Amino acid sequence: MLIQWLHINPIAHGGLILLFGTFLGYALYLTLIKIARGGTSVSLSTNESRALRHIWLPLILTTIAIFANDAIDRAGLKEYFWWDEFLALLQSLPVIAWTWQLVTICRFYFSRLTDQHTEETNVVHSMALVSNLITMLLIVGGGYVLLRVWSLDLSPLLTSAGLVTAVGALAARDSLSDFFGGITIFLDRPYHIGDFVVLTSGERGEVVNIGIRSTRIRTRDDVHISVPNSVMVSSKIMNETSLLPQYRVKCRVGVAYSSDLLEVEKVLLDSLKGNQFVLQEPAPRVRCRDFGDWAVELELLAWIKDPRNRGSARDLIIRGIHQAFREGKIDIPFPQKEITVKKDILAPL
Repeated sequence: MLIQWLHINPIAHGGLILLFGTFLGYALYLTLIKIARGGTSVSLSTNESRALRHIWLPLILTTIAIFANDAIDRAGLKEYFWWDEFLALLQSLPVIAWTWQLVTICRFYFSRLTDQHTEETNVVHSMALVSNLITMLLIVGGGYVLLRVWSLDLSPLLTSAGLVTAVGALAARDSLSDFFGGITIFLDRPYHIGDFVVLTSGERGEVVNIGIRSTRIRTRDDVHISVPNSVMVSSKIMNETSLLPQYRVKCRVGVAYSSDLLEVEKVLLDSLKGNQFVLQEPAPRVRCRDFGDWAVELELLAWIKDPRNRGSARDLIIRGIHQAFREGKIDIPFPQKEITVKKDILAPL
């Protein structure tokens, strides 16, 4: 009786076939989860569940696409002019879903590997480069499959449209420059994720991401700056943490010419003892820099552990110097001008 009813209702027949494909895809998803659990009832870990959380969607769409042609045939929709486009649409959905899912899984696992080797900068850069290349290959591969699904052949365009190709290459020149600039950054490694850099425009911040097209920098104001990789490669970039994690803070101060410079040096070094940011190795030092118009100019040089603390460290250094000079009665001269007015006294005639 069911078979007779399906013959009478072809639309319902096609719908049941698609419904069967849906249940089959979900059954495959449950089987995959069971295999991932190792056949036990133990739930997946947070990382594994995050990776497999949305894999049910491409599985169900794939099984629906497999049965789509038969469902359209049984439903009698092939008599309509649009059935080819409808079938291509059903077959395109799993391609898009699998591409998105594979890119997500790739990004997730490479992010985990990067977190496990945060101290190894070479490994971090290699992982980022491989992740970006695999992402591009997956996107290009998904686009190629979509073209095949829609029966689009681009070979005539590629062989005959030389002018269009030249115009397209010219239009994509900046994007290509950014892409190859990113590869140059990964190979040359002028900076790493976590480094503090200073751009030629004056912005200073921490490198938080090196992508295919651009590098993102977070400033001390928590503002993210996206700089194209081609600009990063061709510009002069100051890396404050390239070789050593320490950063040297400089503070200039002037003292009166009558001051004992040896005593001033001792007072300056003693003023750093309570500073929580200043390192004792390398040891702080004092250098005489110049004979100023009003004072002997000295410079206090101290190393701090993290460039992020440059502002706080400099603040404490200045406060400590000011307090130490007040206690040691060391004068910090300020500009003064003496004006002598001569009054000519005219002799009486």
